[in-house]
Amino acid sequence: MFARTWMVAGAMVLVLSAGLWVVAGCSDEDDEKIELSSRSYQGHASDADVNNFVRVYQHAVGTRLDDCQTCHTGATVLDDDAEEFRANPCDFCHFIEHPQQDWTGLPTEYSETLNPYGAAYLAAGRDADAVRAIADEDSDGDDFTNEEEIEDLRYPGDPTSNPGQELCPVLTVSLAEIQALPPHTQFTLANANKQQFDFYATYTGVKIGDLLAALDVDLTGATSVDLLAPDGFAKSFDIEEITGQFPSHRFFANLGVDDLGQDCAFVDYPENTYEYADNDVIEDEQWHLLAYAREGQALDPCYPEPASGRIAGEGPFRNVVPPGSDDDALNQPDRGSNEIPGSCPLPEWDYDFAKDHNAGAMVKGVVIIRINPMPGDCEEFDIINGGWAMIDAGEILVYGHGVQTR
Repeated sequence: MFARTWMVAGAMVLVLSAGLWVVAGCSDEDDEKIELSSRSYQGHASDADVNNFVRVYQHAVGTRLDDCQTCHTGATVLDDDAEEFRANPCDFCHFIEHPQQDWTGLPTEYSETLNPYGAAYLAAGRDADAVRAIADEDSDGDDFTNEEEIEDLRYPGDPTSNPGQELCPVLTVSLAEIQALPPHTQFTLANANKQQFDFYATYTGVKIGDLLAALDVDLTGATSVDLLAPDGFAKSFDIEEITGQFPSHRFFANLGVDDLGQDCAFVDYPENTYEYADNDVIEDEQWHLLAYAREGQALDPCYPEPASGRIAGEGPFRNVVPPGSDDDALNQPDRGSNEIPGSCPLPEWDYDFAKDHNAGAMVKGVVIIRINPMPGDCEEFDIINGGWAMIDAGEILVYGHGVQTR
């Protein structure tokens, strides 16, 4: 079975959200005047921690430090085949709520997801005074104080991130370059976890494994691949999920609005379903795509919704992950987890935690492909400062293990 990790709103307790903050007339004595004007993902339990941080370090607003990685860490865990898998900080936290069966090295409480700086902040009281109290400490033991690193926008909880460090080699790839590679089109189910509607759609793009091969990226020794959106949201995938073909899955009809009504429907169908009948096997080969088109049309560019802080739109690039279970019964749609079981006809389609809710792994507005483990002698791209410009330019960056500049 392909590995899968999930995003659950509210899963993190101690969080620095990736976001843009507006600071108006703020000083240490007037903390209340910091207001959120967010481009961030706001699905977490609280923004109090990032508020504490930017009250002390106002220059960090909207930078790489305006991100959960400032206090949280990723980790290398072992999957059910005892292979190493490098989880990014988002996914490492989410393992607490959604542990992977037979995986080892997963956290069981949120304190285990903190890096040394996050642990020091928590121990000092988890407020703005705590941020000030640990300013002169060297939490990560790299011979720079926390404040020295923060002033240079380096991570105070990561010993491999230091002031003055050069950026890692980066490949910039344009939409035109990606469209010049052999395209692949597939009709796929996207099974959402919480939302009312799952959906079927036809996506066109390039297989991510083919893209990395075309860029001469050497995946030998790679432990995982992260796909990142401009707000810092990331999903981690093992190498098989990036390079391997996914199993076939079936088409399930008669579950839409025309069949069950607006309140009880839970599948959205495109106009063209290739005339599949209920329970037919979908004929298209299923791969992990970096998609740039849906139903033959370019993906709508992403933008941050001011009210929610979430990303609207899909593109210019979105990774499309087919259902990946080797159990065909788990590759089916179901109602959202927010629906009351038994409240609609066909209760056999009520939410099933065990099903492959693959839509949660499909990142809107992919701007970065990061191959782990990252080199330890260079600094990675500042996505929070540069990610939205890449949406506008229709570009992605590829960097990390096995990546060399062209």
